[in-house]
Amino acid sequence: MKQLLLLSGLLMASLGWAQVPSYYNDVDINLTGSSLRSELASKVSSTQTTNLSYTPGVWNAMKQADLDPTNSNDVILIYGYNDNDGISNTDRTRSKNENGGGSTDWNREHVYPKSLGNPNLGTTGPGSDMHHLRPADVSRNGSRSNRKFADGSGNSRITAQGHWYPGDEFKGDVARMMMFMYVRYGSRCLPKNVGVGTAASADSNMLNLFLEWNVEDPVDNYELNRNNIIEGIQGNRNPFIDNPAFATAIWNGPQAEDRFGTGTGSGGGNSLCSTTITSLPYVESFESGFGAWSQAGNDDFNWSRKSGGTPSSGTGPSSASSGSDYIFMESSSPNYSSKRAVLYSPCVNIPSSGSPQFEFKYHMYGASNMGSLSVQASLDGTNWNTIWSRSGNQGNQWRTATLNLDSFKGEKLQLRFNGVTGTTWQGDMAVDNVKFTNTTTTQPSSYDITMRITFDNYPAETSWEIRNSNNQLATSGNNYGDRTPGSTITINKTLAPGCYTLVFKDSYGDGICCAYGNGSYTLTSTSENRVLASGGSFGSTDTKTFCVPAGGKSVEENVSELSSGLQIYPVPVTSQLFINSESAIDGYRIINTLGQTVRQSDEVVSDINVSELSAGTYFIELNIEDEKVIKQFIKQ
Repeated sequence: MKQLLLLSGLLMASLGWAQVPSYYNDVDINLTGSSLRSELASKVSSTQTTNLSYTPGVWNAMKQADLDPTNSNDVILIYGYNDNDGISNTDRTRSKNENGGGSTDWNREHVYPKSLGNPNLGTTGPGSDMHHLRPADVSRNGSRSNRKFADGSGNSRITAQGHWYPGDEFKGDVARMMMFMYVRYGSRCLPKNVGVGTAASADSNMLNLFLEWNVEDPVDNYELNRNNIIEGIQGNRNPFIDNPAFATAIWNGPQAEDRFGTGTGSGGGNSLCSTTITSLPYVESFESGFGAWSQAGNDDFNWSRKSGGTPSSGTGPSSASSGSDYIFMESSSPNYSSKRAVLYSPCVNIPSSGSPQFEFKYHMYGASNMGSLSVQASLDGTNWNTIWSRSGNQGNQWRTATLNLDSFKGEKLQLRFNGVTGTTWQGDMAVDNVKFTNTTTTQPSSYDITMRITFDNYPAETSWEIRNSNNQLATSGNNYGDRTPGSTITINKTLAPGCYTLVFKDSYGDGICCAYGNGSYTLTSTSENRVLASGGSFGSTDTKTFCVPAGGKSVEENVSELSSGLQIYPVPVTSQLFINSESAIDGYRIINTLGQTVRQSDEVVSDINVSELSAGTYFIELNIEDEKVIKQFIKQ
């Protein structure tokens, strides 16, 4: 169920189990395929102690199991989505006592339609099983009728082909109900008879549609609490609510959430690492689903897949960056203000050599207070570190972000998109074409550099030297007394890869500009086509630090002016970390790879002493003109 329902009374229904519930003590949960399906079928059949009467049994059960956690006088209506539009058949909640057959009443929806059972489910046995019965508006229930389920997006509706889309909020609920009915009642309730789509590879009676919905719309507290109440009434539980990964273990398909933490269906113990990518490149464009990416189960709402424009005007893209589909955060009510949607990547084995990167397209167009989007990284599935972020309106265009993953070489890495809506419905944020890549290149043994000097009126006073990180002299220049005042000289040198310090000197102490002439110098890496250092106006010495090849490079192609004008050096650093920015820096935070803040300051800075930090990789978050820019560095 897409919408996260918060109520202190439901907190007992935790979104993760500390251990496998005792209900499954006699079930071999390590089985897979048809063996696991048979095991679960035996369990849910043997533990059903009560067969409800259709009247009044089902009515009374719904008034217990389907109460709105924010108002215990109401029930939640499946397929509903709006209580404030004045249209009764879109209502999401209604008084629990307004049940019956009137046009503004609610009645009993057979999510697995009675008439599509083989034979008809009737009103006893499967026809009165609460695990697939839900309250629904009478009119909306009539619109659904016995239409088969089909894929879609947004609110519940009849599709162009005449099928039924249950809505983003309820499609996962529907999938798990169909799985239960198949396991509990076998050939009488085949999933293929109530849905439209391709058959699962492991079982022609199961549809990939339901396996995908099980992943795209994770279990929430409402479903968990409902499962508990129905167990108290009927005696049995829906296993696919307790652990959606059972579906993956039985029918394959995309990896669903493993709430038991046993690696069900994946062979791993970390539920967030149920799928691991072992070779690069890995690309996902969301053309036919979410692939190996998975929705969080404890956020406020889910990411949705879409083609064309988003439902709201003045926000979101009009089409995918390429292909037809992309994913986005629907920020319309009730998904704002400050509501969070999290999407997890599969785990990825980052190569120990080469240049690993994570690249994606993003679109953030809407109001200025539309919210924020970040990419966070974790090595353990628990501690998360932000390695990229943007907030506010970024313009009506797809942009490209490229994140350097060098600091994660040799690790099993998981990333997640963490989106938070702002204070407006005009805040649809979209992502497309995500890819993990690795470029293997051989680093040159040396880099060509060029020193270009324009002398002032006294060339003999000028000299310079470049020293490596061990303070050893790498190259230098002096004895320019025979040069013509105001003339220019170009000197070509080579440097081994590493970090260096340039000291440009004037023996008289007035620099080379601008008291006695207009001198200047520029040091360029011709191998990389970039300026390493430049100057002219100083006293006795002008000291600059640089690295070849470049360190602390930008993580985005279409970066803002703030990020593109920012450098941190040297990389790696031993003591003093220098920050070169065209804009004032009014605070910083240093974060380790576990996501812990190890240093923080609100002072204006241009350099930071990091000598007390332990050796390793860190991220520095800089506050620049009300934005946060993040860079990574290595401490030796």
